[in-house]
Amino acid sequence: MTARTAVRAGLVVLAVAAAAAALGPPRFTWGNAGLLVDHPPLQGAAGILGGVLLVASARPWRPRAAAIAALVAAAGLLGLGAQRLVWRVEAVEAGLNERSLAGWTRIPWPDVEAAEPGASSVLVRARGGATIRGSTRRFGPEESRRLERTIARRVRETSSR
Repeated sequence: MTARTAVRAGLVVLAVAAAAAALGPPRFTWGNAGLLVDHPPLQGAAGILGGVLLVASARPWRPRAAAIAALVAAAGLLGLGAQRLVWRVEAVEAGLNERSLAGWTRIPWPDVEAAEPGASSVLVRARGGATIRGSTRRFGPEESRRLERTIARRVRETSSR
């Protein structure tokens, strides 16, 4: 094994470790204003670091298909890292807010037409057509129930006013 091959292998191992760190579960923060669900910044940074490490390791790869596969994986990790840094869901007094790479989606509680909990997501639909589908796959069972209860409570409180 040459020194170049050892360095490239080390970069790939570090990229895989960074990818594993980026895949961690979201965190739940309860405050006076409501519930905030987001990812710790280190998860986003780990995804971006993993992508950068794969880009750095891909250039000298032979055959060319291996380098292309590494670059595709790097693009995926960079996207995952960016998504982890940006994504957040807030269930606050004014409504349900989701921030993603596509921007903000806001649904005030009085505009909620339906809130449908599913096996791996919670779908909230507004009268105007806006939807927020919060994936709960990475949540623990207790966190999923807490999110569903918070949404249901906020909708009930608003409809009783």
